Amino acid sequence: MSGYGYNYFTHKGIRIRYEESGGGEPLILITGLGGDLLFWRSAVRLLSDSFHIITFDNRGSGETACPDNDFNMADMANDVAYLLDHLGIEKVHLMGWSMGGNIAQEFTLLYPQKVATLTLASTYLRRPCRSSYAIDNIIAVGEKMGEDMVMPLMNALCMSEEYYAQQEKGIRPNENGRRVYNIEGLRRQKFALDSHDVSERISEINVPVLIFHGEDDIMVPIRFGEEMARKIYGSEMIRIPTAGHILRADQYVPHLKKFLKLHPII
Repeated sequence: MSGYGYNYFTHKGIRIRYEESGGGEPLILITGLGGDLLFWRSAVRLLSDSFHIITFDNRGSGETACPDNDFNMADMANDVAYLLDHLGIEKVHLMGWSMGGNIAQEFTLLYPQKVATLTLASTYLRRPCRSSYAIDNIIAVGEKMGEDMVMPLMNALCMSEEYYAQQEKGIRPNENGRRVYNIEGLRRQKFALDSHDVSERISEINVPVLIFHGEDDIMVPIRFGEEMARKIYGSEMIRIPTAGHILRADQYVPHLKKFLKLHPII
C-alpha cells in the first residue's frame, strides 16, 4: 500500500473522510481541534516507509460531516472504532495530538484490546482553563468576522516563539497546508473537549505509552504533560526544546519509530 488518495465511508449517518499510505503495522494518527488529515502531511512522509499510516478528518472537520447535535469524546472515539472496522484492522498503534490525544485516551479506555501502543502529543487529562477561555473567544471572533480569522488566532497559541522569529526574518517555516475551519464543527468539538476529563480513569491504561510535549507550549503548558506522565504507569515522556503546541514531524518521528519498533503488534 502506498501513495495518497482520499476515501470515504458512512456510519450512522456520518460521512468520514480518511486516507491511507505506506505499508507495515497500522498506525492511526488523530488530529486536534478543528484540524483535518492534512495536519499530518509531514509526519506521513517520514513514517510511511515503515508503517501503514491511516489519517482521517474528525467529525465536524475537513470533509467529515458535522452532526446536527452535540457530541462527546466517546462519540469521537467510536468513530475511530468504526473506521478500523471498515478497514478490517483488529489492532493498531495509536497517536493523538492535542484534542486528538483526548480521543486516543478515550479510545484506549473503551477498546483496550484494539490498542498496541498509545502516543500522546501536546495533550492533557483535562483541558487548561485559560486555553478554553481563549478558544471560546476565537470561535466568537470567527462567527462575527469570518472563518479566515480563526487560523491566525489559533496559530498565535499553537506555534512557537522560534516559528514567529523566523517569520520576522522573512523565512517561511514549512507548513502542512492551510486549514479551513468549520465554525459549527469547531464549536461542537469544543463542547466535547470541555467535557473530557480522564484524571480518575487514566491509570486504567495498560499499554506502552509515549508522551511528547513542547517545552514552549503555551496552549497546553508542559506541566499538563508531566501530570499525565505521572499518572500513566510506565509511560515515557520526551520534552522537545523550543517547540510549541504544534510539533514539527522531524522533532518526534525518530523517537516514535524507535518506540513502535520496540513494541510490535502481537
